[in-house]
Parts: sequence; structure tokens; C-alpha cells
Amino acid sequence: MNKLFRFKVNKDTLISIFMGLVMIALSFLMIPFGGDSTRDTIISFVLRDLLMIFGLGVVFVSLYVEKNGSNVIEELGFTKRKMIPSIIIDIVLAAGLLAIFLKDQVPENVLSLKNLYGASYIIVAGIFEMTFIYGFLRMTFEKAFGIIPAILLTSVFYSLHHAGFQPEFLHLFLVGLMYSSVFYITKNMLIIFPFFWGVGALWDVLVSSEAGDEIKNPVSFSIAIVILVLSAAWFLFRKWRNKKNAFENINSDHGNAQQG
Repeated sequence: MNKLFRFKVNKDTLISIFMGLVMIALSFLMIPFGGDSTRDTIISFVLRDLLMIFGLGVVFVSLYVEKNGSNVIEELGFTKRKMIPSIIIDIVLAAGLLAIFLKDQVPENVLSLKNLYGASYIIVAGIFEMTFIYGFLRMTFEKAFGIIPAILLTSVFYSLHHAGFQPEFLHLFLVGLMYSSVFYITKNMLIIFPFFWGVGALWDVLVSSEAGDEIKNPVSFSIAIVILVLSAAWFLFRKWRNKKNAFENINSDHGNAQQG
């Protein structure tokens, strides 16, 4: 019962709630800038892509992991534990979900260039959802409140973070419940990403939602590439910085030893 429900609020809990609210605030700030003008595109890029996807999903989560130790990566769900069963379940669930979708509707021109543009952006956004929402928020909520409240809270934050570009709150809350619940079968992120999540996200956005029309263009594809390049550059920078600090610490310890 302690795993399902608990109450152990600490500093990390407050940080996660605050950062989750920052994520939602960034999304709400996008609402006035949903047009096609250059200004709207630039502001949306800053709010969603730079600050939310890259800032929270890459920079913040990586710094949190560095501060709290590499074992946190496994707690986020990025682990080798139960990897093969997770991938198998992921593929099976994805196939089942796709079969359900195709039973009701068979979309035309699925392999079009426009859909490729949109899909590339959605996959990059999915990395943010896995690291920050289903990873960091879910993990800290679980530690503070237990598994069931973590599933519910994660789903609420997942739903609300779409406010500025896909305001389908009830639908997305149920989607969040589905992914969060499935995650706990193996507690490995590979059980939902990329296949099960990918089928649901691509269909929801590109086929079922008007929001998909806004990203079926070369600009969205370019933004996806920019985010990937920034992410790679950030990790290379942090790797270089950590090695530099480690080298300086060794030299400092060596100098202190000689003086002693």
C-alpha cells in the first residue's frame, strides 16, 4: 500500500511542482501567438521549442541527473532492466492501437512529405515528454505521493501542457492515464516510447487534430533539427565541462598533497 499511496513531500517535490507549473505557463503564453505571422512563429519557437522542449526536457533534466547521481536515470525510466519485454509490449500495444485506429478511418496520403515534416517535430517533442513529464514529474510525484497519485498528477500536467497548441484536455488526460499506467508494467520507458506513444501521438496530431496542420511544413522540420543539434551540443558541452572540472580537481588535490 505504501507504494500506491504515501505522503513524503520534500524539496524535490516542490521543485517538480514549480517546474511543472512553469511548463504549463509557457504553454498558456503561446495562446495569443497561434497565428501564421513571423512574429507568432518566433515567439512560439522561443516559448515551446527553446524554453519548454530544450530548456526543461534537455537542460533541466540533465542538470537534475548530474546533481542527484546517475542512478536517477534508471528512476526516470531509462534503464536496461526488462528492456526486451518492454520493447515487445511496446510493439504489440502499438500494433493494437493502430488496428483500432484503422478500423474507424484509413487516412489518405499517409506517407506524404507534409506528414514527414509533422512527424519529425512530434518525435522530438516526444523526447521532451518522456524525459520531463513521464520521467521527471512522474518520478518525483511517485516518491512524494505514491504510484496512483503519480499517474493522476502526471496525466493532469500532461494534459495542461498542451493548452497553447492542442487544448483537448479531457482526451489528453485520458491519454496520459493510459501511457502512465502502461509504464508501470515494467517501469522502463521503452514500453511506451517510441512505438506505442508514437502511434498514438502521430495519429492524434496528424490525423485527428487540427493542430497537426500547423506543423506539416518545412519550418517545423527545421525546428526539429535545430532542437536535436542544440541537444547534442549541450550534452557535448556538459561532458567537456565535467571532464574539465574532474581534471582541475585532480590537479588541486595533487597540489594540496605536495604542500602537505
